[in-house]
Amino acid sequence: MKFTQRLTVAAAAIALAFGLNLVPASVAFAHSDLQSTSPLAGETVEAGRIDVTLKFNEELLTGEGSGAVISVIGPVEAEATEHSDGCVDAIRGSLVVEGVSLDQPGTYEVNWRVVAADGHPLEGLFEFTVENTTGYEAAGVGTCENSLLGEPKTTNENTGGLPSSVPITPEEGLIGGLVVITLMAVGGAFLLRKQERRLTESQERDKEKYRGEL
Repeated sequence: MKFTQRLTVAAAAIALAFGLNLVPASVAFAHSDLQSTSPLAGETVEAGRIDVTLKFNEELLTGEGSGAVISVIGPVEAEATEHSDGCVDAIRGSLVVEGVSLDQPGTYEVNWRVVAADGHPLEGLFEFTVENTTGYEAAGVGTCENSLLGEPKTTNENTGGLPSSVPITPEEGLIGGLVVITLMAVGGAFLLRKQERRLTESQERDKEKYRGEL
């Protein structure tokens, strides 16, 4: 194998290895992630006014039409009731909060949907448990007077009260990373071939010059 060919192969391998190192970062930047919740998934809390809070790893879309919903349903052991008022109370950067008053002991399911600042919708669910040792009685669910949603939410029977949405899949981020790797490999190979042609042309000119001197 010629030296230039070996150089091409080695450089391509280096470019590929460097591109592979970028894949985790590409996947990470492609998606927002839920970092923590309050209450925690599986946690038992006392009945009362509970601020259901979600924290994400990047800022969320805010203002009218943000599409943010936190739906609290339960107790799931009995006839489940919707306890949220149709809008989130606040979105502050990467935090979204919905306050609910819960007095019935049992397991409650939180279905949530938000939109990241880059426009990607995210959704999920978790459960927590309520116990009532103080005799707390909740008032009725209020109406949403300061909605951040822009429009009243429409529900879908298959999403437990959440608006329909397109789920985000990890494969989308992986594809983005592979595209980056492919572009790097193609670009690197192109530059190497160009350099190889220049080297070959230089060698040919040197040969012609040498023949002329003879």
